[in-house]
Amino acid sequence: MSYHSKNGNEFVGLRMKPNGAHQVVYDAQTGLRVLVDIKDHKANLHAIDEALREGVNARNVLSSVLKGLKSRNIGFDLPL
Repeated sequence: MSYHSKNGNEFVGLRMKPNGAHQVVYDAQTGLRVLVDIKDHKANLHAIDEALREGVNARNVLSSVLKGLKSRNIGFDLPL
């Protein structure tokens, strides 16, 4: 699952890493790329998809995606 913001400047998607873990990918036209690791390998993919769709329609995409994951009790790790 992957989505672009309405203005096309931001992208969010979900991918599976070789170890079976899921990772949210955020890319902005400015060159910013953030990879967010989902802690639970068995996390509800439908809930993650809802958070991505909710975030991509918000003014601040990345912040909204993270808030959406948190509100759905989906644990994640951000890079330092």
